[in-house]
Amino acid sequence: MKAIYFTGDLTQVETGLQILAPKLGYTIHTDGIEIKLQQQGESLMVSKTIDAIQITFREPAHLFRGLTLLLAHWEQETYHLVEHPHFKLIGPMVDTSRNAVPTVEKIKELLETCSTMGLNQFMLYMEDTYEIPEYPYFGYLRGRYTYTELKELDDYGFALGIELIPSIQVLGHLKNPLKWNFAREMRDTEDILLVDEPKTYEFLEKAIQAASRPFRTKKIHIGMDEAHTLGLGRYLQKNGFENRFDIMNRHLAHVLTITDALDLEVEMWSDMYFRLGSKTGDYYDPEFDIPSEVVNSIPNVKMVYWDYYHHEESEYENLLASHQLLEKPIVFAGGIWTFNGVAPNYGKTMISTNAALAACKKQQIESVYATLWGDDGAETPLDTALLGLQLFAEHQFNAEVPDELLAQRFMEIQHESMAAYLLLDRFDQTPGVAKNNPSGSAISKIILYQDLLLGLYDETISSFDLTTHYKQLAQELKTCSRANHSEIFAHYTRLADLLVIKTDLGIALKAAYLACEKTQMRELLVTINQLKEQVQALRLGHRKIWFAANKAFGWEILDIRYSGILGRIDTTIWRIEAWLENDQPIEELAAERLPFDGPYPMPEGIILGRNLYHGIISPSKLSDV
Repeated sequence: MKAIYFTGDLTQVETGLQILAPKLGYTIHTDGIEIKLQQQGESLMVSKTIDAIQITFREPAHLFRGLTLLLAHWEQETYHLVEHPHFKLIGPMVDTSRNAVPTVEKIKELLETCSTMGLNQFMLYMEDTYEIPEYPYFGYLRGRYTYTELKELDDYGFALGIELIPSIQVLGHLKNPLKWNFAREMRDTEDILLVDEPKTYEFLEKAIQAASRPFRTKKIHIGMDEAHTLGLGRYLQKNGFENRFDIMNRHLAHVLTITDALDLEVEMWSDMYFRLGSKTGDYYDPEFDIPSEVVNSIPNVKMVYWDYYHHEESEYENLLASHQLLEKPIVFAGGIWTFNGVAPNYGKTMISTNAALAACKKQQIESVYATLWGDDGAETPLDTALLGLQLFAEHQFNAEVPDELLAQRFMEIQHESMAAYLLLDRFDQTPGVAKNNPSGSAISKIILYQDLLLGLYDETISSFDLTTHYKQLAQELKTCSRANHSEIFAHYTRLADLLVIKTDLGIALKAAYLACEKTQMRELLVTINQLKEQVQALRLGHRKIWFAANKAFGWEILDIRYSGILGRIDTTIWRIEAWLENDQPIEELAAERLPFDGPYPMPEGIILGRNLYHGIISPSKLSDV
């Protein structure tokens, strides 16, 4: 443990320095080595000579990054670093609304990590995971944060030089809370609020107050994205068809009367203006048409352009130019692909981020978010995103980020191996998938959940040697170098081992059944029982990871999914044994297999696809009328 003490400009950083001491491995003691701090200028400068150590910084988070890098090179007699920030604000957006609600301690841990990387903003995306006292069913049994918890996080982030920003929804993406009867009179469609309804704005006033009150910042993100059926539900029944641009702007104006009264600075996702101006409803449609009168009537908000999909810098430049036509300040939100399936998609993360942030630098965008979505149940652990966060951080402090620099900084700051984290990308970067997985194929999730007897994807995957791929991946995971997060790598090692067994198992079952190979089928029963043990081990390991990072609420969904696999394995064994003993037909194995078709069209030449849980397990209905 290094003994050091700090002199100079300590007013804004003293508490943060105390918080980070255990993480960075130092104690603060006047008998230690002096580090002089000077808050001035725009650049981050670290200078260590035989005679003196000094860090010059613009803001606290930059100091904490400089200190982290200095301590990584502590044994050197001299060390010099000069870095120039490219963005005024940059940091993650953490999704707390897809079942996984990170605990206060987990968010604190992530805030510490962000501060050591020099990231200075942190957005909490909360659809219904914050408490509104007047509406007890809002976020009921969903792990919602209390005022006290959010205030505690804000205080912690402030000490570390990070601005915490609440992100909520005031129009769409509200399916969870709108299912309760308190929302009956303010529901347009199942996930969209009813515009112009007084009860809608009574609710939103309380929601915005509750979401903003715990935070120092005067910023709030109000969502309003992907409201695809705006004005087409009860609104249409009550009012007839109306220009949807007008509905959008009128609702936004209503919301801003609330935020203005609270003196809040508003950000919103930009996509609905482009979708409404597109004949196809496509956010990125180059043929969009937004009338000038619509632009002129958009209230005073910042437009957050979100894009995790494009791979060319020119594409982002064009779309940023399109956003300029809205005549509003532009914020950019890129993505770390934790929402691909059960493992991160780093190929797409890196190629899209490098292109996007290069364009943002040229266009002098001031504020950037790295979104960490948890689509379809937050199956991918949050810590798998750490390399992606490092990539965003390096773009903040470097004009370009070659892989060598990223790997170096990841090791220096987080003590993690970039090569190890990139192994996680290979769960879905398989034979049959284009380089960097541009279409977001998620074959590891498909194989994990697809039914042994139904084999919905068996015809699709049968042409590719995925078993050999996963054998190699499992071996590399077992031998890769890693300093931390051993539970996560153990989890993914178990997943790779499971995929080795399960990938071709359904295909083998069908072949043995059709050939009436009972000896082979008995051998396959042994494999199926082995698979059952692997699923149970995977579930228990995943559960441990979940409860170490998240509140309990939401895990029940993954418990049900794992239990579904186990239940179907039991039925598969029962069906096979009945055939072996009594020649009872197995209709599922006799049925013809077709290539999987839908719901996400894959580009020509890309065979393997992606799907949500309910579309993988069965062509029958999981729920609904």
